[in-house]
Amino acid sequence: MTISWADFEKVEMRVGTIVAAEPFPKARKPAYQLTIDFGPLGIRRSSAQITTLYEAEALVGRQVVAVVNFPPKQIATFMSECLVLGSVADNGTVTLLQPERPVENGLRIG
Repeated sequence: MTISWADFEKVEMRVGTIVAAEPFPKARKPAYQLTIDFGPLGIRRSSAQITTLYEAEALVGRQVVAVVNFPPKQIATFMSECLVLGSVADNGTVTLLQPERPVENGLRIG
């Protein structure tokens, strides 16, 4: 399916820095609860199924790319406010997308 430039512009992808990462035992699949600083957009939380390649402690300070204009989604007892992006292998393993060098939190991906 082909999308238009206008369709692409509707997806607001931003860079943020993970400031906290905790195990999420109530999730159906292994996940972390992430707290992400998006600079001028503020702090948002996300549930991310990234436990295969990443330890919670090592995620703090890492920049990620996330979609920030989805509506909040209830996941078990947690409200996810953005969607952290990554490539997904056939076995479900997620590799995070991130800028290749540090950038200002909140910058838009375009």
